[in-house]
Amino acid sequence: MKTILIILLVIAAIAGAVWVGTKFFGLTNDRDKDGIPDKVEDAVEDAKEIAAEVKKRAKNVKKELADVVSAVKGKPTKAKLNGLTKQQLIDSALADFGAELDPTLSKSNLVNKVYSLYNS
Repeated sequence: MKTILIILLVIAAIAGAVWVGTKFFGLTNDRDKDGIPDKVEDAVEDAKEIAAEVKKRAKNVKKELADVVSAVKGKPTKAKLNGLTKQQLIDSALADFGAELDPTLSKSNLVNKVYSLYNS
């Protein structure tokens, strides 16, 4: 029981010495006298500014990703068009652009025509 009391008294003495050192002897800088060291307040302000900048940049990245996704979905490559059949090429031109293509054309001509429709 005496050892616990001695330990508590030592802890209380250390805590009191820290409090007196910071409060009266200015061991930590505290311009506004609110008990929070200026280094801590500055670090919090910096963290808030960084968080705002990260949020702004994330929003810009989100916009750019939306543009990239629409570009990828909206404009097929010639390689993807070559994978379609002639009838699928004719149907996609009719559905997306209302353009009727001649089914007697060769597949490579159809691919070029559909590609030019998507990229014009």
